[in-house]
Amino acid sequence: MLRSMTGYGHDSASLGTLTFTVEMKSVNHRYSEVVCRLPREWGHAEDRLRRLVQSRVKRGRVDVAVSVERAGTAARQAVVDWPLAEAYIDAAKRLSERFGEAVGRAPTAAELLSVPGVFSLREEEAPDDAEDVLLACAERALERLMAMRETEGRFLAADAAVKLKTIEAAVARMRAMAPSVAAAYRDRLRERIAKLLGGEAPVDEDRLSAEVAYFAERSAIDEELTRLESHAAQFAALLRETEPVGRKLDFLLQEMNREANTIGSKANDAELAAIVVDVKAELEKLREQTQNFE
Repeated sequence: MLRSMTGYGHDSASLGTLTFTVEMKSVNHRYSEVVCRLPREWGHAEDRLRRLVQSRVKRGRVDVAVSVERAGTAARQAVVDWPLAEAYIDAAKRLSERFGEAVGRAPTAAELLSVPGVFSLREEEAPDDAEDVLLACAERALERLMAMRETEGRFLAADAAVKLKTIEAAVARMRAMAPSVAAAYRDRLRERIAKLLGGEAPVDEDRLSAEVAYFAERSAIDEELTRLESHAAQFAALLRETEPVGRKLDFLLQEMNREANTIGSKANDAELAAIVVDVKAELEKLREQTQNFE
């Protein structure tokens, strides 16, 4: 089934003192793009997370936000950077040797603890299966995202089918009208010539027929109508596909617009030109919709 490129999915999971929350938002994009935002200490999971999303989303930009929280009772470990502490003490000794003890006395333990980087609190190590739990949480969020994209895709496809029927009906009207355009031109031309001659000379039927034949050839739209009908049929078939077809629909709409423009340039009839304007308006609405299809 066709999918929209916009959607949202969210899920949470817990493991021991850890709580994972994954939020996914997708929007229109010409290509496939996945942007992940994770806590720095969980950056190792980004590649698996990105591949998970790309396995399901073929087109559109997906923003993935991951948060990891620890329960207030989670154990923390006090960590001392011993090499850094020893470096400060060694520097104090060298200052004492050079300038005297008043300048370079050894720092106390309390002073060392206040030095940036010497002391820190580190969270307890995450369980070995924590990354798998995070990915399972992301997969559920992705399922909800895809469900929303599919639901919106069904509505878009149904509405697009209605607009396509309107275009097909307009094309059928133009095909029915096309043969009468040359006959109407013949009548108008005959009337103008007769008016100009004022009844003093007969209308040259041979020259009139030649002029009408030239007009009919120059304004013939049969080929354009046939191609427009073919493109509309292909468009309708693509709306029933289960694979992503957004780019194919974009291409078909470009071709349909091209045929409509050609018909408009050949239309030497006010009613026919009005129908072309209506067709182009519907094609523009379809174009706006196809921007949302995956």
